[in-house]
Amino acid sequence: MPIITTDLARCVARVRAGDLLGMPTETVYGLAADAANAEAVAKVFALKGRPSSNPLIVHLHDASQAGQWAAEVAPAAQRLMAAFWPGPLTLVLPARDEVSRSVTAGQDSVALRVPAHPSAQALLAAFGGGLVAPSANRYMSISPTSAAHVAQQFADSDLHILDGGPCQVGLESSIVSLLPGDRPRLLRRGMLSQASLEAVLGEALEGQDGGVRAPGQHHRHYAPSTPTLAFVQAPFEALASPRCGWLWCGQALLSQGPAVDLGDEPQAYAAGLYAALYRLDALGLERLYIQLPPLQDAWGAVHDRLARASQRL
Repeated sequence: MPIITTDLARCVARVRAGDLLGMPTETVYGLAADAANAEAVAKVFALKGRPSSNPLIVHLHDASQAGQWAAEVAPAAQRLMAAFWPGPLTLVLPARDEVSRSVTAGQDSVALRVPAHPSAQALLAAFGGGLVAPSANRYMSISPTSAAHVAQQFADSDLHILDGGPCQVGLESSIVSLLPGDRPRLLRRGMLSQASLEAVLGEALEGQDGGVRAPGQHHRHYAPSTPTLAFVQAPFEALASPRCGWLWCGQALLSQGPAVDLGDEPQAYAAGLYAALYRLDALGLERLYIQLPPLQDAWGAVHDRLARASQRL
């Protein structure tokens, strides 16, 4: 049975011993392990059911540690670090030879992030090294944004979970690739806008070209177990069914089934999205309907997650 705790020293001792830990960040809770311990990293893949071809993000206490993992930290990377670290930005950089290729999924690049969550900062400062921390959920299921979500995902384990309260951002980090010989690329959308990233870089971000694998790119991901459909125009006949659940974006209609309205502000919606999906998914409904947000850049990360979590009606 999982143990939820605020005992930092106990949590640090667990990861130093090669055990896994549920770790809060401002984005989502991660399943943390010592990034320099190959056996601990293997436990992450095994517990999540995550394929070894899917790389992990190494979480650091501060930017000064990046050189311990990256063979090169180019000026563009330094600018992004200065602007957005600590924060919800992951940078993909060329990996040092000594970085385990189990962390990088066999690639010669490593993904690095400095989280802003105070509990994550305290944990990383006390630990002193890097922690891999993919989302603390079973592979392709809903990402956790509270300690209770992590405990629900791994109810049959003895995982310790450092309780840092609800996540403030609520969606996984933006991932930017800055590799020698290639243009800067946005590999995954997060709540940092593409425009803000490009303003610091001083150049446009290209899209994913398939050359670098990044977390969270499976076509089905972040998904409830309840069959889920996303819509622009509400299916009015389903509103009368108490067996249908609804997730609204500020334009809620009256329904017989349970409903959550996350409002029409992107940051607040993102922060509440996964918690709302957990709540509705636990009700044993026949179907879940999600109202799609506006097609605007501020909603880009939300649209990405909803496209992977649902089918379009």
